[in-house]
Amino acid sequence: MNDNTTDAASIFAPIWKRKWLILAVALVVAVGTYVYYKHQTPVYSASTELYFGSSNEQAGASGSGSGSGGKVLTGRALTNQVGVLNSLLIGEGVRKRLRAEHNRAAAHGKEKATVNGSSAFVTITTHARTPRAAVTLADAYARAFIKRERANYIRGIQAQLANATAQLHRIELPPPSSKHKGAKTNSTSTTLQSATLASKINQLESDLATFSGVQQVAKASAAPVPLSPAPKKNAIFGFVLGLLLASIAAYVLARLDRRVRTLGDVESIFQTSILAALPTAKSPVLRPDGRRAPAKPLLEPLRRLHTTLELGAGGPRTVLFLSADAGDGKSTLIANLARVQAEAGERVAVIEADFRRPTQARLLDVDGQYGLADVLTGKVPLAEAMQVVASSAHVGVGAGAAEPVGGVSTVVESSGIGSVSVLVGGGAVANPPALLAGSEMTDLLRSVAEDFDYVLIDAPPPLEVSDAMPLLPAVDGILMVARIGHTHDTSAKRLAQLLGRTASAPVLGAVVNCVPRKDIERYGFAWAPAGPGGRRKLIGR
Repeated sequence: MNDNTTDAASIFAPIWKRKWLILAVALVVAVGTYVYYKHQTPVYSASTELYFGSSNEQAGASGSGSGSGGKVLTGRALTNQVGVLNSLLIGEGVRKRLRAEHNRAAAHGKEKATVNGSSAFVTITTHARTPRAAVTLADAYARAFIKRERANYIRGIQAQLANATAQLHRIELPPPSSKHKGAKTNSTSTTLQSATLASKINQLESDLATFSGVQQVAKASAAPVPLSPAPKKNAIFGFVLGLLLASIAAYVLARLDRRVRTLGDVESIFQTSILAALPTAKSPVLRPDGRRAPAKPLLEPLRRLHTTLELGAGGPRTVLFLSADAGDGKSTLIANLARVQAEAGERVAVIEADFRRPTQARLLDVDGQYGLADVLTGKVPLAEAMQVVASSAHVGVGAGAAEPVGGVSTVVESSGIGSVSVLVGGGAVANPPALLAGSEMTDLLRSVAEDFDYVLIDAPPPLEVSDAMPLLPAVDGILMVARIGHTHDTSAKRLAQLLGRTASAPVLGAVVNCVPRKDIERYGFAWAPAGPGGRRKLIGR
């Protein structure tokens, strides 16, 4: 039962998440449908009925080809008559006559004849722009068909009349002289045949004046309300259709979107615990002296992360931060954490092992002229390249702090109790993996670890470049960094697999950026409200 509930939740979660967008799409479709059909030309419908039947006398006279039988037409015979009604044989003549009468509305209408079940009635239905035009078109079709049937009927009667008359004339011719005794008998037979033919001729002449094979039951009538358009009805249908299609699109896009959406996804993919969930923050908060300080919602999660690292087994001192994709906020997280740890009285060193996209100089407001590359190549000694980050009185947002518009990502100012030093990436390197794999890098890490409480290493994503691979076994622990709505689950899985089959330091856990408030609370983390006007968004690489 729980499995079924989970499956249903996974299906409807993407739809519910975008419910307002789906509703907006449905409303737009409904309004658009209403406006479209509101401006369409109205179409009116009219109908009339034809009855197919005739007297027995007419049946015998007309024959099967006339379409007027001595019995009621049903089945295939009636279907054939409907086919004639719907054919160009009737339609072309009707429309030509209507155009000649300058009745364009009726001439441009549509007609369709159908059989009423198993009865001998055929309904002619027409559609036109006005009720009068629809009635005119229906009556015109009925009259044209009846006229055609009557013409066929008369031709058949006339053919039979001519044949009977010819036979009578042949019989009435004087027979050749004969002296046989059977002459009297032949005369009697001839008289009977003549009488029969004369009676038949009289009947046929009588039938010429009557015709009841196909009859129009009543004049055509039109509905007062237009058949179409129906803007309200179509708008309701459009709303339902838009709602359905938008929901399907939301579900399909959610399935095709391979980015992680929840803390549970991160935990499941990395197979490690979530140490901290950072909410979103729009922009950094500047101190009155112009230095960067953290957005208020980030303080407590970062302090929680520092406490977790401090209380961890063995208290790892050298920590390597890795992310599956660029833009997950790893560099910003390191700068923020370093400030918070300094506030707690720790001596923190930030080493930027990313020579390709160095950002720590900007995040920590230091000079980026010399750095790790220069130290490893022997151009500059470590003491000269390591820079101390300026500190301010307190960490966090004070009552009079102003939040500017714009900015890159939030970083945290230290209180001056501890210290933050940074060794930026430095100049360009021809072969970064080879430089980081040398003994000089190992010795540098050991030396820095002896002088500082924590060493935070910023390295590029190992799935993009292999720069970070030599550092995996050289640190005390690894922190995975992900970003909700940005990190792809495929990349995260590959990173987890890479660390699983490569000799490396233990994975301490995962830190997740840009986590929605509901997900933070659902996971069990406390929610720290933002300051006035503080929209939460953590931006950074």
